Formats: sequence, structure tokens, C-alpha cells
Amino acid sequence: MPSPTFTVDQAAQGAIDALCKGFLGRSNATCVLLVGQDGMLLHKCGSVVDLDTDSLSALAAGTFASAREMAGLIGETTFDVAIQQGQHNHLQLIRVGDSAILVAVFDDSTTAAMVRLHGQRVARRLARVLEGADAAAEMQAGEADGEAPAGFVSQTQSRAESLRSAMRMRTLSFVLALLAAAVAVAGALLRH
Repeated sequence: MPSPTFTVDQAAQGAIDALCKGFLGRSNATCVLLVGQDGMLLHKCGSVVDLDTDSLSALAAGTFASAREMAGLIGETTFDVAIQQGQHNHLQLIRVGDSAILVAVFDDSTTAAMVRLHGQRVARRLARVLEGADAAAEMQAGEADGEAPAGFVSQTQSRAESLRSAMRMRTLSFVLALLAAAVAVAGALLRH
């Protein structure tokens, strides 16, 4: 499994950019973000001028983390796609392997089905690019015989646990916010 944080070289970055631009053209989405499971923005493409991409990235990762928890409650390991539909603008979050999320922002000029169709295809290709980038980073970190340097495994495990803990806190915060909103709605309904 790829690590939650990794370095993407120029060749991989070029492949990611080409895949994202192709996705935009085929799906007619407004913009696309590639976000790490940790909420870090890895790549952005399209019309992102008026977007707070850092906040959107963190929230997308939190949404996917809470969706993963909900999936577990119904016997699934994860959900591959999450859709948020607004009046005019919409979001589609698509799992990219085990390391990232493709966030597509689109409007009524396209359909959720079109974004999903092309999004799932590009997500599979992006996963292969990211897995290759992660493998290359691991090889660079390894010693000449291909084994990890002393302390590398324990540091990586420690960092992974720290990230899992932070993600659990984000998920808990998200769930608490949802509960607060539900209580507010219930209170408003009872007043009427």
C-alpha cells in the first residue's frame, strides 16, 4: 500500500497533469483536485481561481474518512465515490487507489454520471502513476541492497499512526458537526 505522503517526481507530475486535463475535457467538469488521504493538495487543474483549494482538500479527505467509517457500519470496506449535489454546483469525490482522492467540481453543464464514468477511469490510471511514484521514492530511500535504512520503518510506522490518529480526530469533529446541525434542525422543527 502506498504511504499517505510521498514525493512525486517531474515525470509523474506531468502524467498527473495530462490525466487531469484529459479528464476535464471529457467530463466537462469545472476543475479537479488530486488530494492525498491526509488532506494535502497534490495537484489542481481547471478553473480554481475562486476556490479555497486547501480547505476543500482537507474537507474532502475528512468526508472520505467519515464515509469509510459509515461503510464499515454496513459491512463494506469503503465507498469508492461520494457525491455532493448543490443547486448549481456539485462535487464528486472518487477514490484513487489507497493514497488519494480525485475531487471533481462540476456544474449543470454536465451530469454526475458523465463525471463518474470518466472519473473512475482516470482514477485507476492516476493510482498507477501514484503507486509508481511511491515505489520510486521507496527505492531512493532504500540502501543499495534495496532494504530500508535503519530506523526508516519505525519512523514510517510512527508517522502513519500519527496520521491515522489525526484522521480519527477529523472524522470525530465532522461527526460532531453533523450532530450539532441535526440538533439545530430538530430544534427549529419543534419550535414550529
